[in-house]
Order: sequence, then C-alpha cells, then structure tokens
Amino acid sequence: MLQVHCPVCKKSFLWTDDMPVQDKCPGMDCEGNYDIHSALKQNIDRHSPDVVKNILLCPSCSEEISSRFTLCRHCGQVVLGAQFFRKSYFFMAVCIFLIGLSFVFRYLV
Repeated sequence: MLQVHCPVCKKSFLWTDDMPVQDKCPGMDCEGNYDIHSALKQNIDRHSPDVVKNILLCPSCSEEISSRFTLCRHCGQVVLGAQFFRKSYFFMAVCIFLIGLSFVFRYLV
C-alpha cells in the first residue's frame, strides 16, 4: 500500500496492488488523475536528503572519513568516535596497555 496525494484536490488515499497504476482520483468531486510512479518518486525524493546527513566528518579537520574508528588521511589523526588523538599518543596508549597485560599474565597466571 502507498499513500497517494491527488495533485488537484490535495486529498490523500491509500493505493493497493489491485488498483490501476494510473487512474482518476477516487474523490467524488475531483477530475484529477493520479500516477503511482510519480507519487513514488516524490516519496523517495522527500526522504533522500537523509542520506546526505549520514556523511561522517573528522572532528579535527572536518574532512570526510569512512568510519568512526579510523585514521584520517587528511590530518593523520586517529579518530575514535567523536574524539581524535595523535598517532603517537594512540601508539603509546596501546604499548602501555600491552605492557600492563603482560604483567598481569606473568604474575597472575
């Protein structure tokens, strides 16, 4: 089912699969015609700007990035969600984490 708005009387009705693709408006006083293809195109065009809003931008340089956990190829920052770090800071944090993990496994296991 698809909700169709008549271009002449501006009333809406539900189009079902057993109705013709192009026909007269089911309103009693209306002489307008509806077209399912144009109604579907209007419906898609109305919702298509939402796709543009899903572009991810780097919080540091505001350039387009591929995901929220990535290395920005424009500024070289490591992006983690809405935060960004230098590569060297991220590398140091990973090294400290791995050293801590190795101490845990050496003395507790």
